[in-house]
Amino acid sequence: MKGHYGIKLWIKKLSVETGGIQRVTDEDRAKETSKVWNACTFWQVFILLTSTSLSANMAVATLNTGMVGGAMGLSFWDCFAIIIVINVAACLLPAWTATFGLTGLRMTTFSRYSFGYWGNLLVVVFSMISTTGWNAINSISGASVLYAVSDGKFPQWAGVIFICTTVWIICILGITWIHRLDAFFWIPPFIVWCVAAGTGAKHFDGNAIKSPTGANGAAAAFSFIAVIFSFAVSWINCAADYNVKMPVNTPRWKIFLATYIGIALPTVLVQTLGAALYSGTEVNPSWKAAYLDAGVGGPLKMALLPAGGFGRFLLVLAGLSSIPNNIPNNYSFALHAQNFGPRALQIPRIAFVTFGYMCAITVGCLAAAFFADTLQTFLSIIGYWTIIHLVIIIEEHVIFRRGRWSNYNWDAWGSQELLPFGYAAIGAFGAGFVGAALGMKVSWYTGPVAGLIGKKGGNVGHELTAGFCALVFPGLRWAERRWTGR
Repeated sequence: MKGHYGIKLWIKKLSVETGGIQRVTDEDRAKETSKVWNACTFWQVFILLTSTSLSANMAVATLNTGMVGGAMGLSFWDCFAIIIVINVAACLLPAWTATFGLTGLRMTTFSRYSFGYWGNLLVVVFSMISTTGWNAINSISGASVLYAVSDGKFPQWAGVIFICTTVWIICILGITWIHRLDAFFWIPPFIVWCVAAGTGAKHFDGNAIKSPTGANGAAAAFSFIAVIFSFAVSWINCAADYNVKMPVNTPRWKIFLATYIGIALPTVLVQTLGAALYSGTEVNPSWKAAYLDAGVGGPLKMALLPAGGFGRFLLVLAGLSSIPNNIPNNYSFALHAQNFGPRALQIPRIAFVTFGYMCAITVGCLAAAFFADTLQTFLSIIGYWTIIHLVIIIEEHVIFRRGRWSNYNWDAWGSQELLPFGYAAIGAFGAGFVGAALGMKVSWYTGPVAGLIGKKGGNVGHELTAGFCALVFPGLRWAERRWTGR
């Protein structure tokens, strides 16, 4: 008993989070609340007159995503236009879902009000796959930079293990420590990108690549749009998780605005730098060779070369930027997993954090060998299920709950008998994936509709997914409510 008390005392001293997906009630938030600026500082932005802090998006994986457009054959200026327009629009979506944290529920638990208790397992499974995939992609991006700075002596698999292990330790401590560390983690990558933009600028060439025209140009543009859109909306499934302790009377517009600026601003800036770096590989043979050898780490190393030893130090910091980038994925993985039923709720959050860590290492080490195809394929596919999730939540809230939060019974979050059956959401989920199958374009598959655009096909899976799902769900949900009363 004395030892047990000692452990509890250390947990309290270290501010280790012990809770799970249980709803944070108004009374709980009155005892220990988060400040409004936490919604902003977690996503890296200077908001109002407060100080800036880390963004999960100011990382090397964001840089890597910006390079995809050039690899698809698009010019820098076409990539820049897509990065600006798509992020300005798409970042509105996770900013809106971030306000859902005021319900006291994590996002994958809130989804039960649309998908039902057991139907929500679709959301849970795909959320866990998403976070594991992002863990792998972010870790590989960081590991490629560490590989480059070590001149190939530090293998990518070792970098993946190091990054994932550090993230695992932080996520075990929980949300309090995540917010504390995020207050400072933004500084190193911000310095890296500023220096890289300055020292590498003379090697950038906006005319290095000429975009294809006509149908082929449209196909490449659609495919890059899908990648950028998927990157932006990937935060939908976890943005609310970090706001559940805020006072219930916090204005939603403050959370929305802080989160929007915090996601959109660093994403646009870093992805644009990524597109510029790729243009350098098209006019400099040494940059091209570095890119083929080390991925994103190659051209970044070449851009920082004029900075000498300081540049190599900055490369290390760039590689480590994957750590804060991965924190929300590993942390939310555990919260997703606790939605598997009453027994899963009894399993400590730390156990699921550890399981997610093991999955991330396994997938990351295996995917590193085929990273180019893995990145494009994953970023395209992940957006399909995310848009289904979002469409169903929006239509449930706007059409069937009339846009009123008072039309939800917040005490029903864990009661199968009080939640919808979920038949409508499951049916709409299937319809959405039919649309995805028709319009998707990835390295190993081109849908029949996607194949009609240009010679190689263009990715229009997101548009078809949203359309199919949005058309099917209202009718099925109306029938479900009429027959079941829920």
